[in-house]
Amino acid sequence: MLATLRTIAEVVSQQDNLETALSRFVMMVKEAMHTECCSVYFADYSQDNFVLMASDGLNPDAVGQFRVGFTEGLVGLVAQREEPINIAHAQSHPRFKLHAEVHEEGYNAFLSVPVVHQRKVLGVIVVQQREERVFSHDEESFLITLSAQLASQLAQVELQSVLKQDASSHKTSVLKGVASAPGIALGEAFVVIPKLDFASIESQQCEQIHQQRQLFQQAVAATRQEFHVLKNTLSDSLPKEALAVFEVYQQLLDARSLGQRVEQQLEQGWNAKSALKHVITELVTQFEAMSDPYIRERAVDVRDLGLRVLHHLVSTESMVKSYPDNTILIANELTPAMLAEVPKNKLKGVISVHGSANSHASILTRAMGIPAIWGIEDIPLLQFDGKDMILDAYAGRVYISPSDVLRNEYSALKLKEGQLHDKFEAEHHLSSVTADGERISLLLNAGLDLSTEHLSAKYCDGVGLYRTEAWFMQRGQFPSQAEQESWYRDVLARYHPEPVIMRTLDIGGDKVLDYFNINEDNPFLGWRGIRVTLDHPELFLDQLKAMLKANAGLGNLRIMLPMVSHTEEVDEALGLLEQAYFELQEEWADQFYTIDKPDIGVMLEVPSSIFLLPEWAEKVDFCSVGSNDLTQYLLAVDRANAQVAELFEPYHPSVLRVLKKIADDCQQLELPFSLCGELGGEPEGAILLVAMGFRRLSMNISSLNKIKWTLRRLAVKDMEALLTQCLMASSAKQVHRLLREFLIAHGLSELLYTKSDTV
Repeated sequence: MLATLRTIAEVVSQQDNLETALSRFVMMVKEAMHTECCSVYFADYSQDNFVLMASDGLNPDAVGQFRVGFTEGLVGLVAQREEPINIAHAQSHPRFKLHAEVHEEGYNAFLSVPVVHQRKVLGVIVVQQREERVFSHDEESFLITLSAQLASQLAQVELQSVLKQDASSHKTSVLKGVASAPGIALGEAFVVIPKLDFASIESQQCEQIHQQRQLFQQAVAATRQEFHVLKNTLSDSLPKEALAVFEVYQQLLDARSLGQRVEQQLEQGWNAKSALKHVITELVTQFEAMSDPYIRERAVDVRDLGLRVLHHLVSTESMVKSYPDNTILIANELTPAMLAEVPKNKLKGVISVHGSANSHASILTRAMGIPAIWGIEDIPLLQFDGKDMILDAYAGRVYISPSDVLRNEYSALKLKEGQLHDKFEAEHHLSSVTADGERISLLLNAGLDLSTEHLSAKYCDGVGLYRTEAWFMQRGQFPSQAEQESWYRDVLARYHPEPVIMRTLDIGGDKVLDYFNINEDNPFLGWRGIRVTLDHPELFLDQLKAMLKANAGLGNLRIMLPMVSHTEEVDEALGLLEQAYFELQEEWADQFYTIDKPDIGVMLEVPSSIFLLPEWAEKVDFCSVGSNDLTQYLLAVDRANAQVAELFEPYHPSVLRVLKKIADDCQQLELPFSLCGELGGEPEGAILLVAMGFRRLSMNISSLNKIKWTLRRLAVKDMEALLTQCLMASSAKQVHRLLREFLIAHGLSELLYTKSDTV
């Protein structure tokens, strides 16, 4: 059965449109289960009903026409319960409803399972049989497994079909993701080459046959050269028999085999990628149908060969592509390098299929002020390329081929967004003081966008978090102590005399160095932060010495330790700081400067740290809450995993109660404290934090003026009254409702206009 499951899944994923995919699906399921009827109903949420999308056994004329309400009949019951129904005589069930137009009167046995994708019921699969019987446990298990495997593929095929709509038809497609860096962008999609497979290729016609033939020939030549290099590289380590596979590949590339078939497709008007897809898909299907196991295995070789040629095809096309003036960058998984390659004046928005709104790559887009959406449906990216789209990074929506009406509405919203930004900017020179006179220090989270941060000093009261790992991530090897000293000196001087809190090297999790790779099954609970640097004291001492030397004559350095969870880690780190200090006094002397001992603090981002504050308060000078990781660990949600992105909720009552405890404990211990997570950069988050007692908030530069503008219009006593209500809430949904009502009541509703789920 496992082989059958794989075959069905693969065949469905290779189809170009939803209708064909479902037709193949019902036919293959009916055959595999030796039953007499298989049907698929798809949910139409615009009309609150299910439509019969495909059937092998019911009236063909009913396909695409027959509809049944969400609460009607056995199909509706399966969707409501989100569990299988398996009965021997369907017509005896109280929920059974006979519809003459589908011609199902003769069927008795009924087995149905829901198709669920990302918590949403996409549809229902039904198999039926005339014989009165209960389907076996194996049959039920087979259909359940098939539904689970096929849910994402059916969703993908549906999206592919939608994406093929011509923009001139004025039909707008909508994809849902997780809002990350807020904002609105109107532009043209530019896809960074994803991990390729033929399912990502949309079959397209092209009139320039000669040009497409040339592209294909160049790709074949590049593939030949690739195999030649591989063969020579491995010739000393592999026997001749093993090297023979490269000869097979070369023969397959021959014009009389692969080339001739592709040429025929090109003559029919298909572009090079589509022609290659059609030929490889056909060849793979032929090989897999062979009874001889050896020949059947050759399907793997054919698929590998095809993907190699495809890679060179797409690479050749990309070399001549230029970024549009209004680029919306789309990637399978965004990296800082991808962002760096796009001219800043052309980058208008970012979409990442994988990753989440709270990954460090996402934080980078917020630092740059670029609207971004994470975790959209997993679809073939190349079908986005060149399409007009609107990015609503407030509601987490992507509109593809938007109508003129929608474009005009979002243009107006973007204008309003710009006016609001100007309103915030107009008060950047004013003090950050609440309406009742409470001073709030607004600091900067820095170190991500190294090229533009020299402009930020005028906006903030210092740096609450400087991510030193950003320098390490841009290098091809560990930087020298002298290089680090130069970097740190420049940063300290730029913000002098305001304090700069530098976090020691924090790698691991989703922050990796190409030259120091950490491979772990669960990196966020693994070797990261202080754990890495204590295991490599030579790196830690080098960094501490560079910081101390850079601080000479300035005195505005503070040092912060990341990912601390044990008191022993604090002790070890303090011991190494002492060692660095005394070694520098002996090794490095400057007649103009003296070496100061900076304040040292810890990040509170691991739950255990919260309960060790009384012990640590006697050892360190300050602490800062890393709310991103703290939320992740409290809620057991990997913040880089799009699958659970909606569960990452910093307004969860438990998170708010922990933050309040930290503030209360620090005040009692007389330990200076701040917060440097993303929560402080949101108006709602800042309001609650100030109410808790936080007087130092660190955030991205794009948030500074908005937070200042908001706090200047509110009194602490009003914020405290709101906090009391929020701490009593039982869910994040209740907290969000209370926050919304508060902002409206205090005349700050314009902060919410972008939060609407509808345009």
